[in-house]
Amino acid sequence: MIQSIDRAFDVLEALALADDDLSVSELSEQLDLPIATVHRLLASLAARGYVTQEPTTRRYGPGPRLLEIAAQAARSKRFDLVRIARAELMKLTAETGETSNLIIRQGDAAVYQEQIPSPHMVRMFTEVGQRAPLYCTGGGKAILSALPIPEIEQYLAQGRFERWTKKTITNPDHLRAELMTARERGFALDDEEREEGVCCVAAPIFDRRGQVVGAISLSGPSTRLNRTRAEELGPRVREAALACSRQLGFHQPKA
Repeated sequence: MIQSIDRAFDVLEALALADDDLSVSELSEQLDLPIATVHRLLASLAARGYVTQEPTTRRYGPGPRLLEIAAQAARSKRFDLVRIARAELMKLTAETGETSNLIIRQGDAAVYQEQIPSPHMVRMFTEVGQRAPLYCTGGGKAILSALPIPEIEQYLAQGRFERWTKKTITNPDHLRAELMTARERGFALDDEEREEGVCCVAAPIFDRRGQVVGAISLSGPSTRLNRTRAEELGPRVREAALACSRQLGFHQPKA
């Protein structure tokens, strides 16, 4: 019974990942299963709408029921971004001793959705729901860096970049270079660009379609979290964001 279930999932995954419909013999060869077994599995899956057969070619592909179930599952609380991110934020703060945040984008603003505060007396605190510019915050720059290139260019062309501190990047060309660096390494920095004495490192979160839906960040006083330490923590923050992305159904493209 368990073996049959495993094989049925193998068939579904093979059909879902294929670029085009597959024949019975192709499935048999790909899965190393007898043709009779593949026929039987396809018949059962087709009867429930999880597989469909093209009448003219007799080849098989994913059925509409598969999409219906996936759409229903996507609405489950299990795939709620705040719920997923909270566990990763708690780990980050426990490991680093710094405040961790979940940020989403609303228009041209970064909005704080969740936060786990640092246990230190001196720490960063931003109220959940507070808005901040995208271009001068770690989470905002992480989100911007993960947008399609045309959208990044549109943002740079239309944006008004106010100077908040002496380190705020207000030149579009300089900001573009900063975003491309963040895009390449998978995390962005805010080196006292929004508020003097505060540094931040952040990484983007992606959904199952590969679209950026938010970012995880670590923020703290520059006396502890300076640029050097932020860069050292970047891969760990990127790892936390990727863990959230995977729970949302994201599959990282192969290099």
